[in-house]
Amino acid sequence: MKESRIARRYAEGLIKTLADENEYLTIRRELQEFLNMLKSIDEFRAGMETPLFSKSQKKEILDSIHQKITFTKKTYRFLLTVVEENRLIFLDAIIQLLEKLWFEKNGIEKLQVFSAIPLSAKLEKQLIENLEAAFDKKIVIEKEIDPSLIAGIKIQRGLVFYDFSIEGNLKKLKEALLADEFLTEVSAGGEH
Repeated sequence: MKESRIARRYAEGLIKTLADENEYLTIRRELQEFLNMLKSIDEFRAGMETPLFSKSQKKEILDSIHQKITFTKKTYRFLLTVVEENRLIFLDAIIQLLEKLWFEKNGIEKLQVFSAIPLSAKLEKQLIENLEAAFDKKIVIEKEIDPSLIAGIKIQRGLVFYDFSIEGNLKKLKEALLADEFLTEVSAGGEH
């Protein structure tokens, strides 16, 4: 719990400094690039996340990385703060929280969309427009291919699934037919 509070504090602080969506996307991408580099070399990660390297060594390493991968000033200052305060171990959690906090701040909802095949750009655009109208807010979708679907899509909103697949429609039809058959038997049995 303590770790998530620390990560949240850093993520919230960064979110408060962001001017617009472009800056958010740029900084999030740059932080993810740095994290990917950090994860790619175990010794590097261990040295940067623990007291193995001194703060001055960590700053020198960050400066040399900054020369090769040019970060925006804000990304560099944020990484420098995280490094100097020995909080780099929380960077992964911070990045994950950034999206959630950015969406909350801007009234955006993220939905998971499952389909049997990739959605065309036109269909994706139409789906987003329809979802935005239905939920009365800006929607971002995360797409995932689900080979078990024959056709159609499933949408996940938190813990709720909306099933617009052929399989889902057939299941609903079967349930309706069984319910109708049951009601017919009950009403026929009640008349005797």
